[in-house]
Amino acid sequence: MTHRLAHALAVLYALTALGLFRCAVTSWQNGSWPFALFFTGASVLLITATVHHSWQRDELRYAHARLEHAARPPELHPAVADEIALGWQALDETCCLRWWESKEKEHEPGCERHRSTA
Repeated sequence: MTHRLAHALAVLYALTALGLFRCAVTSWQNGSWPFALFFTGASVLLITATVHHSWQRDELRYAHARLEHAARPPELHPAVADEIALGWQALDETCCLRWWESKEKEHEPGCERHRSTA
């Protein structure tokens, strides 16, 4: 629901409650107590709906802001970002998986770096 539509709905609730309250006053002035009570109750119910609608709109905005915040990637400390970059650089410089796992002691057969150093 768009913001304009939500505001229009809240305004319609309030105007309807005001109209029902006017009907309650007119009924009371003409001596019709049951209708005055009914219109007063309906008016209070619509005012309650307006307040509840406003509360829900605020809750929706808060939830939307939290989702946007959670969707953002976390910001890394510059030192951590540099360390991650160095780790990726080290991985890029590896010649073979066995060399990486053996801590630079062994090479796989057919490794280009092993051939150049042998």
